Amino acid sequence: MTNFPSVLQTIIPISLEEMEHVKLLDRIDTKYVIHEDQLKEYLEAIGSQYKLLVIDGKLVHPYETLYFDTPEFHLYYMHHSGMLNRYKLRCRKYVNSGISFFEVKSKTNTRRTIKNRMRVDDIPETLNETLNQYIADHTPGVYQDYVPVLRVFFDRITLVNKMVNERLTFDINIRYKRNGSEKKLLKLVIVEVKQEKHAVSPLRELMKMKRQSQDYMSKYCMGLTCLNKGLKKNHFKQKINTLNKLGYDIH
Repeated sequence: MTNFPSVLQTIIPISLEEMEHVKLLDRIDTKYVIHEDQLKEYLEAIGSQYKLLVIDGKLVHPYETLYFDTPEFHLYYMHHSGMLNRYKLRCRKYVNSGISFFEVKSKTNTRRTIKNRMRVDDIPETLNETLNQYIADHTPGVYQDYVPVLRVFFDRITLVNKMVNERLTFDINIRYKRNGSEKKLLKLVIVEVKQEKHAVSPLRELMKMKRQSQDYMSKYCMGLTCLNKGLKKNHFKQKINTLNKLGYDIH
């Protein structure tokens, strides 16, 4: 890990309660993939325009997520084909607090991200009647018999814009587990800009200046691409090349 945590100490903190107004469960997303070596420079460039989420003195926060799909990976293939009005199913645990949510994360035909979520006691290994009903209430109901297919671990840095309704997340130390296999993308950083509507973003302006292209491959699809060699992935070829240029052996 680089020495970027020292940069975080220079950013004004914000508490979880203070950032309630930027939940952004209905939003526009912009994503980038960078190498961890770039992170310190980027945080230094924009840090004065954001506040940093701090919880119990911690600046970086661990997450655990379990994704569900059909045995035929219909949800993965919806994303692979670029289908709009698609969705993902997951349970996410905020490790430090122990709080967990089951989530239906949808991408609409207007390219907005809408997240519906319900509080659960912990990450379930199977879907019970309540969760299946929640899925039925928030999806078209075409598929059933969802099963757990991928577990994802990462650490997150969260920044909140001082002036506009915008949140930035930097996901680091990404690890995947599936059926006893594991893949670590420890030097990779997935950067996401989350806004209620398109507005001027210091981070997006910085990325434009650095000629850093947008990359919309999800952590879910990235993990399955790494750990399930049998999946069709030709539409992700450019994204896989991006990962390999950063030093990862993905085919």
